[in-house]
Amino acid sequence: MKYPCSYMIYPSAFDALPEDLKDATYARIWRILSGEERGKRYAELTLEDRRAVVEILRETKKRLPDYFQAVTR
Repeated sequence: MKYPCSYMIYPSAFDALPEDLKDATYARIWRILSGEERGKRYAELTLEDRRAVVEILRETKKRLPDYFQAVTR
């Protein structure tokens, strides 16, 4: 995969999850992609990669939370 983001957020099974679980999952994804979370596990994610993943999600995932905006750091 060129851009590291799980395809598991696209199936209808993900959309059918309870809202609180979906919200927590999206929040975690955003903390990683926004650069807020900078653990060793995510050190290889460049700013360009994180920006690209956010743009892909914004273009392809319906009902993505509004806080998924352009990554600046």
